[in-house]
Amino acid sequence: MKKLFLCDIDGTIIDGARNMKEVSSKTIYAMQELCKDNYVFIASGRCRGLLDDGIRNLPVNGFILCNGAYCEVNGKEIFAQYFDEKAVKSIIDISINCNGFYLLETLNHMYTNDLKSKQFIKFLDGWGQNIELFKDRPSLSDKYHVAMMGFSDESDCERAEAQLKDTVYVLRHNGFKSYDLNIKGIDKGVAALKVMEYLNIDKENTYCFGDGINDLEMLKAVGHPVLMANCDKKLLNYDFEKTLDVLDDGFYAYLVAHNLIKPL
Repeated sequence: MKKLFLCDIDGTIIDGARNMKEVSSKTIYAMQELCKDNYVFIASGRCRGLLDDGIRNLPVNGFILCNGAYCEVNGKEIFAQYFDEKAVKSIIDISINCNGFYLLETLNHMYTNDLKSKQFIKFLDGWGQNIELFKDRPSLSDKYHVAMMGFSDESDCERAEAQLKDTVYVLRHNGFKSYDLNIKGIDKGVAALKVMEYLNIDKENTYCFGDGINDLEMLKAVGHPVLMANCDKKLLNYDFEKTLDVLDDGFYAYLVAHNLIKPL
């Protein structure tokens, strides 16, 4: 029986905040080995426009993107959800009124309100992202899968969150004055179940590797949830398996330790 492996990006196979910007040779080898007889998926909060060539060219069978709002298998879209225009307008208005910046993401493009904002530039530096990938002047009518919002002041961050929580699902970033904004009722776990159904994979044959709160529902959805040692401490409240830090090739180490691949 084939197995399904779902793998987050940031904090799981790379870590831009700690200057690990490229996927290691051990992770690439592990995915190549797994793909011989199983399915491997990248499952990220990023949209496709934020995937560099190193991620795009990984030996995987599909992608769960935009925190579960988009999913494709072997290049074929199997699931897609979008913010309605009311939600988009709320994100724009509230971020500006609360002295913050927003990111609105279609599948392939990212928009913000001020490319020169110091807090926006600082946010990108913290995540290891290139400002040249972003555009300004978003349209209310575009199809946005996911959004982010960030602030310099903690009180502004909390004020915006309080105003948004009835319209979108807010997920605070660990260690940052920022958060993901997701479509209500949509998360990586929803998309994981769509993939499991599409590929006809039983839960007992599914694995997930993650480190952040946005991975929680996906971790709950699989038979073998695995936390990176560098995970958000809130995830330690759950009875999930554990592996080494991303900087120590935790993804590869778990697979070798559980005889899922041969060591390199």
